[in-house]
Amino acid sequence: MKFFKNIVVPFALLALFAGCSQSQAVSQEKISGADLAKIEADNKAKENYLVIDVRSQNEYSEGHLKHAINIPVGELESRLDELNGYQDKDIIVYCNQSGENSNSAKAKKILDSKGFKKVNLAQGVKEYNYDLYKFASINAAQFNKISSNPDVLIIDVRKKEDYENAHMKGAINIPDGEPIENYKEILNANKDKILISHCYSGNRSAKLSEILQKEGFKAYNLLDGTKEHNYELVK
Repeated sequence: MKFFKNIVVPFALLALFAGCSQSQAVSQEKISGADLAKIEADNKAKENYLVIDVRSQNEYSEGHLKHAINIPVGELESRLDELNGYQDKDIIVYCNQSGENSNSAKAKKILDSKGFKKVNLAQGVKEYNYDLYKFASINAAQFNKISSNPDVLIIDVRKKEDYENAHMKGAINIPDGEPIENYKEILNANKDKILISHCYSGNRSAKLSEILQKEGFKAYNLLDGTKEHNYELVK
């Protein structure tokens, strides 16, 4: 990715009329790092946006925004199916920088041209001191592409009674708050697999994904929980 240090881009404040905790659409096309950080930190506000890190997979794996999925700008046009249903929803793109020649600006132009109506450009990770995470985040469309892969283990972080009532095929249950030590045997038996955690809305599962990543597992968090997407569940 090329960096253009001499380009200065003014950032408008995000219009959150009653604060980030309420559901408000982004009205500007440019978002400051401070406003994006507020959205990321608010478990309710973040559900109203899809944040896309358009850097390379290697850069993403080194640290990214907590709720950001990764679609490198060079792959964006060939992976638009992963954004089905977002044409009229708020999308925020970012990379390292945010100048007019940055990859995030290129991504915004691509999405604008493909009919996405609310694409917002945010300050990059080299322009603002975001909290960065190393576990991956995926949306429902990305999950559906890989969920049946034998190298994937699905972890249901919901309450035990909800898991027993209905859950994703092949999923194991590690309820939120349960000590991970209680499940080390089954986790270690799947050490080489991708561990995808999910819950109701992606918040509890994010906590487990962070723990698993720090324990050395290939941890993914499913952003779209069972309250947000109609997954096929079994008894």
